[in-house]
Amino acid sequence: MDINCGNSSYEDNRTAEVKFRDASIVMGILLSGMGVWVIIYALWEHLGRPIPVSYLVQAVDLLGIIMCATAWHFTSTFSLRELELLPDNPKKTIIQTLIICGISFGILAAIKYFGQLYDPTLFQTERGFFDIRRFNSYQIFYLVTAFIQEFTARSIMQTGLRRVCATSHKTIYAIVHASIIFAVFHIEYGFWFMIGAAFLGGILGVIYEKQKTIFGVWFIHWFLGVAAFLFGIINQ
Repeated sequence: MDINCGNSSYEDNRTAEVKFRDASIVMGILLSGMGVWVIIYALWEHLGRPIPVSYLVQAVDLLGIIMCATAWHFTSTFSLRELELLPDNPKKTIIQTLIICGISFGILAAIKYFGQLYDPTLFQTERGFFDIRRFNSYQIFYLVTAFIQEFTARSIMQTGLRRVCATSHKTIYAIVHASIIFAVFHIEYGFWFMIGAAFLGGILGVIYEKQKTIFGVWFIHWFLGVAAFLFGIINQ
């Protein structure tokens, strides 16, 4: 019995060491990826912004894929379950997600309404208050963009940061730092957009911790982006 207990303790310690090692690797990948992106942005600015912002969005998606693939290759404990790709309760996740989307839609409508009361030239669209005709193939492709960003931000960044953190508030630590990194990857849109991205990242981080799957935050991310575009609050 003592031998079995000793073996069990050794296995637990070994598993903890491997998970911490993997989380440390992910941390290094995140820092390197963030540094590479800042350098790319600085070069883009230095050259006088020679390509549209939309190209940079595709570039950061590619960087996200490379970071995820690197993390997957050099770590050994990130399973589909640990990456929280599979929802434990799909029905509950769907209902919660739809409710959050409905509330978010109302908030966006209020932002546009009160914004135009202050300045009628704000958030203009070609047709009406909510221009559904702005929906195009880019909005469909944005499903892929939103998934890559949420997978990188939640399944890789937030999960890895939660693992490597040794404080008693590791979940809060992971959400805050993942949100800041998420904002940095939107640097090409300017300061206020980065602030909004950090705030949104924090909200999505909390939802992710509650739902334990990226599918809810993925759809919310996509829905918010498309709805804000159709309201004219943001542009492609």
